Amino acid sequence: MKTKYKYIHFEKVEGCGWYCYNNKSESVLGRIEYYHKWKQYVVEFEEGCVFNDTCLTDIVHFLHQLQKQENISKDQMALFKK
Repeated sequence: MKTKYKYIHFEKVEGCGWYCYNNKSESVLGRIEYYHKWKQYVVEFEEGCVFNDTCLTDIVHFLHQLQKQENISKDQMALFKK
């Protein structure tokens, strides 16, 4: 799974989901976690953060990777239940 992009990167924090960091300053930009009501990953940004289209595209790419991994895990669990 790709976690490092041009301007941002993601790190998993056990029990807290994933954090998005600025590559240059290492400041936290937001947090990504699985939102059970919507059955998908969501991002909550820190106050005052601004993003260009490249960063937003990279965040969407990362969310898609997480969702794909989640779907594969669910499919594997369904196989074991049969």
